[in-house]
Amino acid sequence: MEGDGWFLGIVREKRFELLTPYHAPAGSVRLTAIAMQESLPPESGELDLSEYEGKAIMVRGHNGGGWIYSAEVVDQAGPILTAVAWKVFGQEDNASGAERETL
Repeated sequence: MEGDGWFLGIVREKRFELLTPYHAPAGSVRLTAIAMQESLPPESGELDLSEYEGKAIMVRGHNGGGWIYSAEVVDQAGPILTAVAWKVFGQEDNASGAERETL
């Protein structure tokens, strides 16, 4: 589903794992500074997320399915808020597979 907005996720292994919104693609997506309408490959503007490793971050951009275009990291959480974000929005591994928790 294409659209623009705000995305919350956690950076793991330099990948942005989406937590919310729920309508966004499941799993990890890549972030690029390239706009959707530019005639450049998104890889040419891919954001380096290494400084955010293990942290929850808020990103503003345009969802292009597998990529967030015109991506801008607008905030990052410390360890406590990252743990809260994972618990509230994240996936928990268990014997039956990964399930998204809801309140």
